[in-house]
Amino acid sequence: MVVVRACGDGTRLGHLLANNVDDKNSAQVDFVAAMTHELKTSLTAIIASAELIADELHPAEGSVQWKLLQAIIRNAHRLDERVTFFAEMPRQPVQDFQFRPEPVDIGQVIRDVVTRIHPRIQARKQNLELEIAAALPSVRADKQHLGQILLLLTANATKFSPEGGSIKISAWQQDRQALLVRINDSCDGIPVEEQELVFKPHYQIGRSDGEGGLGLTIAKFLVELHGGQIWVESQTGRGCSFSVSLPLFRRTT
Repeated sequence: MVVVRACGDGTRLGHLLANNVDDKNSAQVDFVAAMTHELKTSLTAIIASAELIADELHPAEGSVQWKLLQAIIRNAHRLDERVTFFAEMPRQPVQDFQFRPEPVDIGQVIRDVVTRIHPRIQARKQNLELEIAAALPSVRADKQHLGQILLLLTANATKFSPEGGSIKISAWQQDRQALLVRINDSCDGIPVEEQELVFKPHYQIGRSDGEGGLGLTIAKFLVELHGGQIWVESQTGRGCSFSVSLPLFRRTT
């Protein structure tokens, strides 16, 4: 469990990310890693959107539309390469993350995430279903970090589900204290013995070379920062279900 100490009107994370990883992996989740992952996710959405527009419009080669779309795609790929290069440079640990909880409408955050990720889902011809219970109470969350959690999990579902696969995002009140968000995908599934390992830095199913990503590690850290829990349920060949439990917002008198 992550312990956060209040500092002024926000919360300084300082070196918490570095202290929250498995020492035996000698891995460090830092500010650069978190921002790199978010930038690459956004760039992938931009590239997918531009390629989808090109497929829909079929602009004549050499036309203004064709040149603009090619410029978008080319420069987005260039930025992606530079972000990757930047990520491989020597890093400084996170210094000053701020965490400011407030009442947040989870339904709106989910819809915002879907808007951002939709081009990628459409490009992969995947089906997305939303099931958000009506009149959900607000959760106690930092809206920006909560959006990052759900974007990471949805991007992960899209990445590992096959073309034409299905993704479902559900949200409902778990009990009087918490709200639950669940993201189901149609990937190949995760063996039981590896389900706890997926939250480790650089871990990827079926690989032992340390070439996996940090998305789930960052998501777990941010969920625990909110005082919530995250877990995965899966059966080989039957997809995955990632669940996030978040505390409800309670007004203090």
